[in-house]
Amino acid sequence: MEIDRSIIIAIIIFITLVSIFYLVSPKYRELQGVLLEVGKKEVEFESKSAYFIEITSVYKELMNYQDSLNKIETALPSKFSLPSLVNFLYKKGAESGVVIKRVSAGKSSPVGKETNIKETSLSLSIIGSYTSLENFITSIEKSARLIEGENISFSIGLPTTENSQPSQNYPIDLQIKVYSYQPS
Repeated sequence: MEIDRSIIIAIIIFITLVSIFYLVSPKYRELQGVLLEVGKKEVEFESKSAYFIEITSVYKELMNYQDSLNKIETALPSKFSLPSLVNFLYKKGAESGVVIKRVSAGKSSPVGKETNIKETSLSLSIIGSYTSLENFITSIEKSARLIEGENISFSIGLPTTENSQPSQNYPIDLQIKVYSYQPS
């Protein structure tokens, strides 16, 4: 019984192909899984890279507005500091020609229920002429700080027999509100 040579070659090729398929197929599936995982990581990396590029461009754009951001911080400071505010008022008073005799802080309360902006009332007792008072009010209104005038009162002294001209400097009481941002 002789087996045809071509049948033996066909059987050997078939056995070789089947064994290669069973030996290589699991490694091929494993390779496909690894390639799929690498693809997912590449997509994740590219999305994070695009995100950081966007953050960098937004940061650079914000740096172009640094002066405006500083003005906003000055207008609505995140921490209310009475000494710095009093110093600011004394400087503006000296520049405009009024003398600040007394500064007293009133209550500090939120502007609304769902806001972090607080207002603080201040009372100022100053002495100065009408022109210097006008200059003082104009200078604090034009400043970057959010300051709102509430009430002003002053009295004029009548001429006496000793002094026929009324005084050019008047005692003035000024009430203002100052706003600040209190982060929660």
